[in-house]
Amino acid sequence: MSTVQHNRVQVVFNDEHKPYLYGAMHIVDGTEQNQRWEKPFIVSKTTANGEEIVYGTVKRTLERITSQLDRIRKFQADAQAKLDAHGIVPVDGKKGVLPEGDVTGQILDEQEDLIEEVLINVSVHTRILSEIFTKKFQSHRVQVYDYDDNMVDTIELSEIANLLLHSRYLAIRNEFIVDLHSDQKFMTQQPQTGLKINFLEYTKEVREAVAGVTVKDLVTVLWQRTAKLSSSSSVKDIMFTTQNLYTIGGFVVGTTIPIETGPLKAILDRVADEHLKMKFAKYPKWRKAKQLVDSVVFSTPRFYLEPDLNQKQVRIQMQVNGQDERMVMDYERFYKRVLAASGSTKLHAG
Repeated sequence: MSTVQHNRVQVVFNDEHKPYLYGAMHIVDGTEQNQRWEKPFIVSKTTANGEEIVYGTVKRTLERITSQLDRIRKFQADAQAKLDAHGIVPVDGKKGVLPEGDVTGQILDEQEDLIEEVLINVSVHTRILSEIFTKKFQSHRVQVYDYDDNMVDTIELSEIANLLLHSRYLAIRNEFIVDLHSDQKFMTQQPQTGLKINFLEYTKEVREAVAGVTVKDLVTVLWQRTAKLSSSSSVKDIMFTTQNLYTIGGFVVGTTIPIETGPLKAILDRVADEHLKMKFAKYPKWRKAKQLVDSVVFSTPRFYLEPDLNQKQVRIQMQVNGQDERMVMDYERFYKRVLAASGSTKLHAG
């Protein structure tokens, strides 16, 4: 007598605690006796303006990075406006070197505090992305200078967070993160103190790295992880896959993204066929028409893994003309259609 072996992972949602949407995983690994419920986690939050923020996703991480970098841009604009209002200009025509004074002193104090906050926040999130898109981020490096302003080495973006933790010291002087020290693990071959990196050079590299991440990059990672996913996978891996799959729907709709090659075509075709059947029943003469134009209104789709992972299917859910619609599609067909429709789309335009 054989025992049925299960490979099942299901996320059950609870929206009773608004504005948060909670999820809880029910996992059956092998026999029915070997099943368990994981503790609930926050899937997303709906903001006051109706935007849904999905936690633990690449999309959210990119947004956190760019929102921090935008704080720097805003500060630069505000600081320049304040300098202009007081008629303060750089000394000796050197850009960025300001004369001493109460106004400039306050600006520099605020700048140091802001750079420190942004550096720590951005470096942690950048390190997260570099673990997901390792090859993509390896090419982005920041120059390292010694005490006398000589360029002595470069460091990967992903290592900045490690370096700060390793140094246990953080000081800002103008646009430089100064007084860093390193060993062979991080930067220069010879351990030394008095090293520094230029914060503006760092943010420039981060922006370029973020702008380079595409739907294809994310889909490639998700496709690989989905194929390997099972009921014995870690909760961390399951959450990463389900949360990021959930958000891909926002990248397969848009004025520049073709429906014809995307994953939504089958659902929309089905709805259109049913709609036409109803119209033909009501207006039989329409059957003789050479061309009919029909339109539908649909919501941003959401994608979920079908609970039985042995089936290797993704469930598509969306509203079309106000009605709930759903369809399942196998992994390969689904991911190929997403790539065909929006593979070159940037994950974040900021």
